[in-house]
Amino acid sequence: MDGCGGRFNFGENNDNGIRSGPCDPYEGCPPPTEIVCIKVDKVYEECKLVQVNTVDTDLSGLVEGCITDVQCIRAELVVDEDHPRECVILPCQRVRASFFYRFKFKWTDDLGEHVFTSDPIKVEKIGRMNRAGETGLDLQCEIFVDCIDCFLINKTTVRCCIGKLVVFKLFAHVQLLIPAYGFCPEPPNCRVTPPEDCPGPAEWLETIVWPPFYPEQDR
Repeated sequence: MDGCGGRFNFGENNDNGIRSGPCDPYEGCPPPTEIVCIKVDKVYEECKLVQVNTVDTDLSGLVEGCITDVQCIRAELVVDEDHPRECVILPCQRVRASFFYRFKFKWTDDLGEHVFTSDPIKVEKIGRMNRAGETGLDLQCEIFVDCIDCFLINKTTVRCCIGKLVVFKLFAHVQLLIPAYGFCPEPPNCRVTPPEDCPGPAEWLETIVWPPFYPEQDR
């Protein structure tokens, strides 16, 4: 024995039998057991800007023979000292998001498979919101980019379709009274999975749904 026989407990346990998940479509949710005060970010106004554009890449100095296959890998945000991300409220009820992204694709020629990574590309989006600039409201910018498809438009030029989604949210950190069911119950133990069971990058990418707002839920 190592002397650690005591069982670790959560500070608060919910033993009322209520568990998280969808409510019964006929009987509805059980009645709340209390009204609690929580601190949350409340969204007062939001809007989105969506764009899909094409970027052409000339591989004429790199190709050996003929390009036989092109596949998009991904697009990703680039954030560092040289490529800052900006989310600001402008005068006249306007909001602006600026960011950098890069994309990757793989292509195959007579020498085999290669990967191309673009230089960072800057994007700036401006929208209008009725409550922008109102005292007490801050701005949050949620940005998603995705490489939708890449294909040949001639013997050495690859065209990639890049999707960009910017969601502007005007919010304030507030206290709200909400009906509740007590503290969450202690979760079940995780299943132990050997490292070799992890999916490869290609399999993992196939599971991504764009835009990634919220995980799917059974209803």
